Amino acid sequence: MSVPFVRTRPLQAGKLAAIVVALPIGGAVFFGLVGYPGVLGLFLVPLLGIGLTLVVAVEALVTGYRAVRAGRPASGWLGDRPVYTVVRAGEAVAAVAWVAGLLYVLSTIPDGPMSGPGAIGLWMIVVGLALVVVVGSLVRTLVEYYYHRVGAAA
Repeated sequence: MSVPFVRTRPLQAGKLAAIVVALPIGGAVFFGLVGYPGVLGLFLVPLLGIGLTLVVAVEALVTGYRAVRAGRPASGWLGDRPVYTVVRAGEAVAAVAWVAGLLYVLSTIPDGPMSGPGAIGLWMIVVGLALVVVVGSLVRTLVEYYYHRVGAAA
């Protein structure tokens, strides 16, 4: 990652760094390659998903506010970089899917104690939902990095 990218897009660089650190650690703990005390390693990816969802929500709100304040027609700012617009919308949809899926899964949990296999299945569903938003954020950050590199080369 280039230093100018970190300076111009610190939030995207931070998201990329968090993903690059958390995914290998979470995968290594999941596959038993690394013995990690406690359960924090198992919840690293879902916690990252929650954090990225919050960041994506704030980014979407700030972008929407700036778009309304600019007074520019939506066709203008959506058409500047259509691939980036689609990727950014996909990231927002992934964040909404993560929240909706998590709420649905949590609402279907029966009362009372849960068996071990049931808890493991629930954990795997939550990790799968978290990976949706993590992959969406990773794709968006890499596309933003690509546009930064192309802009820097021009």
